[in-house]
Amino acid sequence: MTNFRAASGTSGADMDADDPGHRAEAVPQSERVTVNLTGKAVQALQRLQEQTGYNKTDCINRALIIANEIEGMSRDPGSLYWRETPDSDLMLVRFV
Repeated sequence: MTNFRAASGTSGADMDADDPGHRAEAVPQSERVTVNLTGKAVQALQRLQEQTGYNKTDCINRALIIANEIEGMSRDPGSLYWRETPDSDLMLVRFV
């Protein structure tokens, strides 16, 4: 991710202010939603809570911010690559 603050809780308006390529956009303060999670998503949320110590709301908020960043990076003409270890080959990542 080019801007690690996207995953650290910094608001989108602050991120845009640091990037001359983006204009600051009005960001809603908050919105309450109901989400039905699959069994796999429930397990992932539980693991993420254990790994980070964050509550469910913070984990979901961070996941959405990160997903948005990844989606933006992987759009044409961009690509997203992953390397499992420093010595391994780069792998193209595709989300379907």
